[in-house]
Amino acid sequence: MWKLSVRRNTLNCCLHKKQEKNKSTRCRSKMLLLACLTAVGMSLPLAATGPAHTATAAAVVPKLDAIRVALFVDSGKYKAPAPAVTLSSEQGLQVSFRGHGSSGTVLSLGSNQALKSSLDSYRIRLWEHTDAGRVKDLAQKLKAAKLDIVLTQRTKQGGVSYEVSAGPYAAKQAAAAALSELSALPAVADVAKDYRSSVTGPLHWRAGAYASVEEAAAQAAIIERAGFEADVAAFEAAGAPEYGVLVASAADQAELDAVKQQLTAAIPGLALQPVPREQSYALFLTELVQAQEGAPSNGGDDTRQRLMLGGTNAKLQMSPASSGTIKVLERYERSYRGTLELSQLNGEMALINELPLEEYLVSVVSAELNENWPLEALKAQAVAARTYALKQGLKYQIAHVTDTTLDQVYKGVELEFPSAVTAVTATQGEVLADQAGLITPLFYSNAGGMTAESTEVWGNRVSYFKSAESPDEGAQQGKAVWYRIVLPNGSTGYIHSTYAKDTGDKNNAGFSVYEATDTGVAVRSAPYVDNAANPALFKVNIGDRFVVFDQAVESNAYSWLRGPYEGDQLKDKINAVLEQPITGSLERLEVSAKGVSGRVTEVQANGQVLKPASPDALRTVFNSLPSTRFEIEETGSYTVLGADGVVRSQTPASPRISIVDGSGQAKDAAGEQLFIMDGNSKVKMKDGTTRFIFKGSGFGHGLGMSQWGARGLAERGYDYKKILETYYHGVSIIKE
Repeated sequence: MWKLSVRRNTLNCCLHKKQEKNKSTRCRSKMLLLACLTAVGMSLPLAATGPAHTATAAAVVPKLDAIRVALFVDSGKYKAPAPAVTLSSEQGLQVSFRGHGSSGTVLSLGSNQALKSSLDSYRIRLWEHTDAGRVKDLAQKLKAAKLDIVLTQRTKQGGVSYEVSAGPYAAKQAAAAALSELSALPAVADVAKDYRSSVTGPLHWRAGAYASVEEAAAQAAIIERAGFEADVAAFEAAGAPEYGVLVASAADQAELDAVKQQLTAAIPGLALQPVPREQSYALFLTELVQAQEGAPSNGGDDTRQRLMLGGTNAKLQMSPASSGTIKVLERYERSYRGTLELSQLNGEMALINELPLEEYLVSVVSAELNENWPLEALKAQAVAARTYALKQGLKYQIAHVTDTTLDQVYKGVELEFPSAVTAVTATQGEVLADQAGLITPLFYSNAGGMTAESTEVWGNRVSYFKSAESPDEGAQQGKAVWYRIVLPNGSTGYIHSTYAKDTGDKNNAGFSVYEATDTGVAVRSAPYVDNAANPALFKVNIGDRFVVFDQAVESNAYSWLRGPYEGDQLKDKINAVLEQPITGSLERLEVSAKGVSGRVTEVQANGQVLKPASPDALRTVFNSLPSTRFEIEETGSYTVLGADGVVRSQTPASPRISIVDGSGQAKDAAGEQLFIMDGNSKVKMKDGTTRFIFKGSGFGHGLGMSQWGARGLAERGYDYKKILETYYHGVSIIKE
């Protein structure tokens, strides 16, 4: 007789930045060691406070009083631009230039008054009309185009007119090409058929220099009555800002010269000056609030202030009154301490939050961990986060860090809690260093029980990253059980145990028969809820019966399941890292090497070795797996061991075999679902399709501190210094 046994393959996961909802499961995906920062402000002598047996730390460490966090920026290393930002503050908002010798307030807004800001750049003037409702309707229809739609209110020749513009664009040519596409849209073609849409640009004439907005507005009114576009602007100058009028929004010099000729003919004696590219200015517009943006924000009407920033080196500082906070609508409506800086970098608008380092750390600890975690774990996170921030330098040209998992999660004041303040205050000034200076203290959500060696992640060795046991099991405590089921029609998947009850019946193979307890219950490929990554395969209703043949804890940061994935879903990514691409079907995936922590360092596809940029990049190859501590299970293959010791590997492409059941009846196994029980009474399902299931543990790259492990160690009585010593080998905690 033949003995059937499951061939189990192993495999482990991705360097992706995907993360669980729980704040404590933030994945820190850091691929490269950063160069040691040698100067950020002053360097001060420090005293080592770490254990006596650790290496003596470097004598100096960079000091950073205020940190700059990129909320929106395109620096080359990090691309997260935004066409515009909407800012407000409960305490009121002060806007001023931030340049050499400049001082004084450019603009003041009251409590919760919104200011929408963007760069003065190339745009498309789509339509103009006197009916505010109609222009708002067009803007709503253009919402899907994902452009910054501006509805500008102007006074022209004694009447009110509303203009619809779209953008921004880096160059006139890009705006002209976009104009052709937008003009073909039915919504635009219908309303603008009798209007000449055009490209506008950041080229202006300046009329006058005034000490106040009111004086400049009076001059703008004269120009508008003559039928020309004129807007008040503030100009950066030594001392207090100056005010003037910007005339025209030309896309090229010829257009600008034509406007000057027309304007001087209409208003003899009007002096117009060119605006140099390096001149910093803030152009003020009155804008209609669009329907999708919610309630009116200025004085109860439906307009608000719009500010366009111009000048190659222009910087505006937004400060809340009375040490309050500033809300950024486009950044999940989060509120931030400190100031916000609006500027231009690489042709895109940049928004930087600058605030004291220690206040920043309170937010990071609060976003990375949870308020019910032990204080010693929070302290360990504070020291690691402080060290990481100081290590970066101005990594993004005008910012030290981003607010994302590319660096450290930072969400402003949104999630802050008191014990995070205590942790930061108790460790103030403390950092991690070795003989070379500050280390790069990587951290992540969960090690899956064992941290990684650097060779398992990057392929090179870093002395302070050593594999160590980590008590990470807490991440799965309290997680629900999911049942793996099969319906009478052969459909299979996982269902939450809450929605299934045992009927007491058994099928012919002795498996328990369950039934659904609710209507429209989703059955999914893997045991967790994610309607995007793990949508419902099908649904069951009250009374539907099915067999439960396996179960699993709901996927979490400690243990997880992903898939099953069809071979074709993986083949393109696999071929990208194979020397010889797979031309036929992907039949086999096998783990061919692991590191000391059990992380996968090599995988073979159809017998060929995958060669990604680094071992940890295997996670991205296999659809963003949480970690590289994994095994692979193939649903379409198994190993047949004959009574004579002959082993035969069976795949969907192999010749058919027959199975003899207990009654002596032979049955063709090709294309059938096979439920194979191993010696431990674990059941595996095999069918005629090659699919791959990844089962693993851990969440993140595994280098440095496991946040769940830090919690586990703190619950065992470790203080924060011993926690850090566990995860960073041979370093000292040093302090000013």
